[in-house]
Amino acid sequence: MRYYSYGLTQARASFYVSLFASIIGGGILITGIGLAIFQADIVGDQYASIVSSVAGLLTVAIGTLFHERADAALRHMESQSRGLREDIRAERDADQAIRLLQEVGEDHLRSHLQAALILKFRDRSFLTSARW
Repeated sequence: MRYYSYGLTQARASFYVSLFASIIGGGILITGIGLAIFQADIVGDQYASIVSSVAGLLTVAIGTLFHERADAALRHMESQSRGLREDIRAERDADQAIRLLQEVGEDHLRSHLQAALILKFRDRSFLTSARW
């Protein structure tokens, strides 16, 4: 459970960094474009607008990279939580099967049911290990 919490925290942090970088980059980019449009006749202002535009583009690119990282972390956490839910469901089903098996009165029938459960759990564990 600690692993899930850590992954979710990382994904959330990456998302906020991407949002912050995108907003800052967008602001710098708009400032650079504004300088290029309204102050284009002065050479120093052209230099400032070019630098601002490049800085804005780089910041937006960094924000996009962080956003992709956050999405990847969330996809990973989704697959982890899906596997955890499947494991919990399998454990609950196994506990219920064992309880029901104990209620069976006939020894012959109980031994057949035990064999069937063993085969089912073996197949499930094989599929689970092959998936990972």
